[in-house]
Amino acid sequence: MGDSSIKSAARAKRSAEAEGEREAALRTGATAKQAAHTGVGIIEGALSPHTPHDGRSRLNQWDEIAALVLKIVTVLALPFGLFEYDRQKADARVTQSLALVQEWESGGYRDAYTRINDLLWPIYSQNAASIQAVGDDKDGLALLYGNIGETVTGKDDAFVSEADRDVDKVFQFFERAAICADQAICDYGVLKTFFGSESGSFWLYFSKYAERRQTDGYAGYGEWTRKFVSGDVRRARFLGLF
Repeated sequence: MGDSSIKSAARAKRSAEAEGEREAALRTGATAKQAAHTGVGIIEGALSPHTPHDGRSRLNQWDEIAALVLKIVTVLALPFGLFEYDRQKADARVTQSLALVQEWESGGYRDAYTRINDLLWPIYSQNAASIQAVGDDKDGLALLYGNIGETVTGKDDAFVSEADRDVDKVFQFFERAAICADQAICDYGVLKTFFGSESGSFWLYFSKYAERRQTDGYAGYGEWTRKFVSGDVRRARFLGLF
């Protein structure tokens, strides 16, 4: 009785322990399986397109962000590009202006201007007292200087003398310079720096000559020189707008 009871109790205990181990193993296996399924789901979610509540995939969201960044970069780069373009245009105007300066020296225009001055000087000297007496009277000075210029060119309508040809040549240069600046091909400030004094003095002496050429049928003769002297020339603006 005693041994049999003890053996029965031992078997029952071992059976209970074995059953407990099997249940524990089943629980562990279920937990591991659930964890595996969860991990696979996370990986698949990371690798597969994600569709949020608004219906857009993660790839679409990144595309939209990239497009926004590109727009911002474009907007920031545009002003720099415009300023750089305008700077290049300004450099080109200065280069063209300096080319005109060189042409003044090498194209015979300075020589013509010098020959005219050589003719003007003795007549100016004869009228120096009258010029001084006029003082700051602009109209009086314009009349005196104009008469001196008319004396040099002969006050005739033939326009064939050496002085006429030299005056025509200088007018031609100043007309070109004014148009070049007005069309923003040249820089008016640069041209004015080099030719402001010469053009102003030349116009004082030969504005009457220009009027006679206009009367003779050369419409607009000398008008661009007048505009150059008076500053009635369009200045270059930023991108031609401002």
